[in-house]
Amino acid sequence: YEIFEGTAFQWFMCNGILMVGFIIAAASGELERGISPLVIFGGVLWALSNYLVLPLVKLLGIGLGFSLYHFVNLIVGYCIGRFGLFGVKKLTGELIYCDIGCFLVLASFFAMVFVEAGHESK
Repeated sequence: YEIFEGTAFQWFMCNGILMVGFIIAAASGELERGISPLVIFGGVLWALSNYLVLPLVKLLGIGLGFSLYHFVNLIVGYCIGRFGLFGVKKLTGELIYCDIGCFLVLASFFAMVFVEAGHESK
């Protein structure tokens, strides 16, 4: 798949989100309290992951590329909450539903890996 100006789009989108974040932080008084290095690191990882979607889509195609991207995002978020990583409070309650949901996402992703592209007949 041709990406065309995907890099420029990612650059403008990330800068726009950064600008809006600074405006909201300034308006709410968050800037006076200081910015946590962990928040900055999280933003850097988010921007990097958005940028890496471009070669991923070029390599795997739009369907599988975005599925892999969102699958990784979901599993990382699940593991952070489920196991209490990075200082986040562990999830409590009926965690079996979370586990079943993540298993279903995993199973559907592996099912999608085996989907072949349609072949047009002339």
